[in-house]
Amino acid sequence: MLLVQFGGPDAISSYASSIFKAAGYSGGLATTMMAITQLPFAALSMLLMDKCGRRPLLMVTSAGACSGCLLAGLGFLLKAHYQGEELTAIFVLAGILIYSAFFSMGMGGTPWVIMSEIFPINIKGPGGSLVTLANWFSSWIVTYAFNFAFEWSSAGVFFMFAIICCSLLVFVAKLVPETKGRTLEEIQASMTLLQ
Repeated sequence: MLLVQFGGPDAISSYASSIFKAAGYSGGLATTMMAITQLPFAALSMLLMDKCGRRPLLMVTSAGACSGCLLAGLGFLLKAHYQGEELTAIFVLAGILIYSAFFSMGMGGTPWVIMSEIFPINIKGPGGSLVTLANWFSSWIVTYAFNFAFEWSSAGVFFMFAIICCSLLVFVAKLVPETKGRTLEEIQASMTLLQ
């Protein structure tokens, strides 16, 4: 949950209009495109989560979100080195749309499903509450800090988000068990094996 939030979803959605304005877009068309992109991919998430499994979906979507952040970061890097406003706008828009699609397809909902399946029944309430608190607190930190980081380095903040999304991929690959179609006992046994 922390890696997902530190990957920037709430900051990107909260500051989307500022991001697109800095990339050279005026008006709200790019922000509207971002919002429209999220709907079909969130619906697709419901189908893929039970068909493909939680772990593979989270790994693929974190890799996709990483690529979106890299593309947006590259766009702002080109702008910083005066390599063309048009390329900056195209790269940033494409990067944010890719990020939004992959986030909606798996990174947004999958951790919540895994969290609900991973806790034993006797600590599900307190464990879920603690995870929710950590999730929203980390979201607040990233959203609060984003504006300052974006002013410091618009490319750097997206490269930082890309590194965190890549770290999420590694974390899931190494430590997160598949929970689809498994009992709590099977999940706990697989977590013991991962350690």
